Amino acid sequence: SCSATGDGNRRQNLRAHLPAPVQNGRMMLIGLIWAALAPLILLALIAALAWLLRRARLRGAVIWAMAIVLLPVAAVWLWDRAEFIGVCSGEGKPVILRKAMADGVFLNSGTSNSFGMRYLHDEGFAWIEAPSIYRPGSWVRYERSSAVATDKDHSRTTANIITTEIPAITARFEVREDSSQPFSHTSLSQTRVIDRTSGELMAKAGNAHFSGGRMKWVLGAWGARTCPSAMSSPEDFNDYYHLAKKTLR
Repeated sequence: SCSATGDGNRRQNLRAHLPAPVQNGRMMLIGLIWAALAPLILLALIAALAWLLRRARLRGAVIWAMAIVLLPVAAVWLWDRAEFIGVCSGEGKPVILRKAMADGVFLNSGTSNSFGMRYLHDEGFAWIEAPSIYRPGSWVRYERSSAVATDKDHSRTTANIITTEIPAITARFEVREDSSQPFSHTSLSQTRVIDRTSGELMAKAGNAHFSGGRMKWVLGAWGARTCPSAMSSPEDFNDYYHLAKKTLR
């Protein structure tokens, strides 16, 4: 008894002292397995119910079991998905209200120093201003230089980026990226282009993700949906991804 308790304590201590990346990797692996295999829960329920119905000598036991298990799941999934459809056609729909020309923007985003570099490399802006990730309350400017860097395989050439601290934001136009979940089953990542001199909203677009609603635990990734999709709505996807460029370049 004491030995078993000691072994249990040692296992708990070992788990507690595992590095965070190891623990996170394990949870990620479990999440991926669940996302892919969650519908097996439904198959198990159908099999168990069909076995019970066969024992009750009910004809078409498998068909009845499938209907009893799958119809409520489908009904609830479609009901929850209606919210997602509304977000896609409403808050998530790309809209450009006014256009202008700008060499640079204030990128108000939590990823301005990483994914935000695409505004310089791919979207055609000469510079962006953003909050400093090293000094809260400070500002930096990222600017393309004339020098370029080439990949090892010479497949792509990109401009080097110069980073300069600035006392204040000077850009007239703001590109604001934020994420929220004001809905029951749908999260929304939204991009807005704003004229900072007047507060005018010039353009907006969103990327909505539906988790599967209340049926996500038995549908996993098979019940999830995203809009706009590059496959089903390439025009809206292109407008969302290149919103700043289409509005200010």
